[in-house]
Amino acid sequence: MRWVLVFGDSITQGYWDTTGGWVDKLRQHYDELQAADLKGRDEPTIFNLGISADNSADILKRVEDETTVRTRHEQSPIAIIQIGINDSCLENGAPQQSIEQYRDNLREITKKLDALDSKVIFVGFSCCEESKTTPVSWGEHYYTNKDIKSYEQAMEEVAKELDVPFILVFEAFSQAYARDSSLLPDGLHPNTAGHQVIFDIVKPRLFELLNEEAAKDE
Repeated sequence: MRWVLVFGDSITQGYWDTTGGWVDKLRQHYDELQAADLKGRDEPTIFNLGISADNSADILKRVEDETTVRTRHEQSPIAIIQIGINDSCLENGAPQQSIEQYRDNLREITKKLDALDSKVIFVGFSCCEESKTTPVSWGEHYYTNKDIKSYEQAMEEVAKELDVPFILVFEAFSQAYARDSSLLPDGLHPNTAGHQVIFDIVKPRLFELLNEEAAKDE
């Protein structure tokens, strides 16, 4: 049984989804498959390690310890990294992490996970509703789609550089939001339907990647 650790921020954590968020939807999906055939199936176990307000520097600080304590002797976990929206957040006119520092943090996160023999997967970001996020209602924090998309593009570029699988989210989520503006009730965090959109984007690609990993282990 492969463990999948999902690191990220409040969106990864599942804010405003009354059923737990896109990561918990993944867990429920695989748990239901496993429960239907306890002896015949070997489905992954999903761990939600999202923490509200985290940026890439915060993930870098905790990723090694949190992965190590969940590493089994016979098989290292797969680590999904969905971080960057808070890095792009403007505070006092500057992002929490410059885009170059963000790239370096992603490289260092991957290096730490590589040292633990853990497979890394990058996942991109949902969009925002700028009329509600410049600033947000809970503080002088500014989020724009231009900045969020720029950081997702930076993640994609680092993924190519490091040969890390990357799952693009921004474009498909933006299209879904254009059809249904209720997906982002506070302008930043998806609701239950919004998390379903992310789940529907991530699940098929993750299924492919997990099968590829299983084939390598045989």
